[in-house]
Amino acid sequence: MGRPSMAAQRVEEILDALEACIIEKGIQATSLENIADKAGFKRTILRHYIGNRDEIICALSTRWSQIYAAQWKEMLKWLPNENRSESLIDAMFVIGSKERAESTVIGEALFSEAKRLPPIKQDQEKIMIDFISHVSDVITGEYPQADAVKVELISHGIYANYLLAESFLPLKLIDQVHKLKQSSKLLCSVLK
Repeated sequence: MGRPSMAAQRVEEILDALEACIIEKGIQATSLENIADKAGFKRTILRHYIGNRDEIICALSTRWSQIYAAQWKEMLKWLPNENRSESLIDAMFVIGSKERAESTVIGEALFSEAKRLPPIKQDQEKIMIDFISHVSDVITGEYPQADAVKVELISHGIYANYLLAESFLPLKLIDQVHKLKQSSKLLCSVLK
């Protein structure tokens, strides 16, 4: 009987190492050597399990796309039956922990690579479409008579506010995050 494959575990270790390097050095300054050192592997192991630097970055983007999808599923499950849009906005615009700020740094690093790596652009587009779709569904559920075009535009505005608020987290610009949350609630109030 052969040994069980270590492929899935190795891929996770490599992606964990890339995340740590992004937090420490930024994505532009992160090399295959940095990732290999952080993971405790030789560079050839990285290439064997995932590929070159760009392929590893794309694999991390796929991982984060799956994380965002799971977070949406969990968040939507816990929303109350009433005041869903306000509760959703409250849940999205939370001042988080150090881990949340680090997640934002990773997300922004991946976003910056979307210009040059088509798979990351596809992941980013999917994340945006899912975000707007989920927010639109929640708003439509609360305001069933609302014009669909207005709902979509409001959802786009909330998405823009969310992205900006997330970028403020590592900078600890707490007041600005709260203002963006209030701005998002104000957007929804036009449907009343």
